[in-house]
Amino acid sequence: MINKYFVEFIIFSFLGWVWETIYCTICNKKWENRGFLFGTVCPIYGVGSIAAFIMLDIIKLNNLPALTWWQIFLIGLLGSAVLEYSTSLLLEKLFHAYWWDYSNMPFNINGRICVPASIGFALVGLLIVFVIYPFFEYVSTLIMPIFIDIAAFIFLILFTVDMTLTISSLTDIQRKIEAIDDNINLHMGDIIENIYVNSTNLSKKAIARISGVRFKKSTHTTLYKKLIEKIQKHNIK
Repeated sequence: MINKYFVEFIIFSFLGWVWETIYCTICNKKWENRGFLFGTVCPIYGVGSIAAFIMLDIIKLNNLPALTWWQIFLIGLLGSAVLEYSTSLLLEKLFHAYWWDYSNMPFNINGRICVPASIGFALVGLLIVFVIYPFFEYVSTLIMPIFIDIAAFIFLILFTVDMTLTISSLTDIQRKIEAIDDNINLHMGDIIENIYVNSTNLSKKAIARISGVRFKKSTHTTLYKKLIEKIQKHNIK
């Protein structure tokens, strides 16, 4: 059963990648390789689909009442919103990056989820329950369990390699970005310090030069004193 779920997880992750890549490529009018991993999978689609499969299997095995279409729609709406928000937050915390942004969409929450996208996923949930799940159940009866086990083993190796390469690459990129940021801060600190030292020396020279000037009229003398005070005050700040 676990191997069966894992194979289905990979299949739906691949279908999700196909859908997102086609959709984003058409919208942006250029090739968009979607997904968190290097490979052609979007695991969030696999997680959502397998969660629906497990729920349907539990209902079936325990002879529970079947869900109505509006219950399935509501579960898909809320479930997809929770899954998308938590996944977006986790990826941002781990890698300081985000893979989707709904900021320009209506009724969004922090750009992580939005009502139109959640409604779309809820409609896909109806498709899974009433069309895809029965089809997969029928196909699984035609395939010998040994072939499912072999496919699960191969998919596991490929998925593990993909995850390892992706995480290693993202971690390395993050380290390089932090190193660049540290170097920029260091150089900017040196620049600001030089500017401050040079401006201080310049103001001291200005004060010394002005101090050497002698004014005959009292109005000029008053102006001279105010100018000295202003320069010294600016120098203190």
